[in-house]
Amino acid sequence: MSKQYYFTLKGFWKRAKQEYDYYTKRPWTLQQVGEFWDTVEDYDEVNEELYTYFRRFTNSYDLAIKHMKKEKYIMIDIQARSGKGSLFWYQKGKINSSVCVDFSDYLISLADRRLKGSGLKYKIVKVLDFPLPFKDGQFDLVCSYETIEHVYDYNTFFDELVRILSQDGIMILTCPNRLWEWVHWLTAAININHSEGPHRFLKRKELLKCIKRNDMKILEENSTIILPFNNKVSIAIDRFLEKYLPEYIKRHIALRRTFVLSKGV
Repeated sequence: MSKQYYFTLKGFWKRAKQEYDYYTKRPWTLQQVGEFWDTVEDYDEVNEELYTYFRRFTNSYDLAIKHMKKEKYIMIDIQARSGKGSLFWYQKGKINSSVCVDFSDYLISLADRRLKGSGLKYKIVKVLDFPLPFKDGQFDLVCSYETIEHVYDYNTFFDELVRILSQDGIMILTCPNRLWEWVHWLTAAININHSEGPHRFLKRKELLKCIKRNDMKILEENSTIILPFNNKVSIAIDRFLEKYLPEYIKRHIALRRTFVLSKGV
């Protein structure tokens, strides 16, 4: 049964303090991130058929597909959560196997339940530290959906993604716009959405520094989700705004950033 969200003043102050602690505590560990996600028992119920959630997959596919020259890819899904990203790429016919990495035992159990019987060859690995337990260049599709903001040492995390990416591979990285930090804080505080746990939304220039330091090439970049609502009217307006607003405006106001990257060869 899905969690029932409701508002009380006492609950608000408790959640507001919790969100403040999540945002201000430095540093935090991957184990603490995993322990937080273990508590989000309604993760799939909240995100089921949610427009903003599934756009991370559909948008990244639309951006990346023109650059994917191989028939099948070996994928790693970093913080795979309940495995929907791996299943999405498998159903699109672009991967023949996936390694699902997560920090949370609970989410790992959801991913295993979803992928079992799907036909996808998959392996699930729990990670609580760096370096990642994989060989250099082991994967030719590295997907990191809304994860880098949950890793305190995001520079090392990004470096590791580059290390395990094959020379002719594709990396997909999505993350929230720093501008939307207060929105996430408020929706968690008033209990209309689950918390983000330990995190810090990154500025675009911080991401660009990671990309430049690793000599990565930006194949595609866009910003999506201006109206994060789940009804037909707002979705139609959101699509209209995404289509006609200049990219530099969307980079400032849209919810999600998506990068498609390759090694600069």
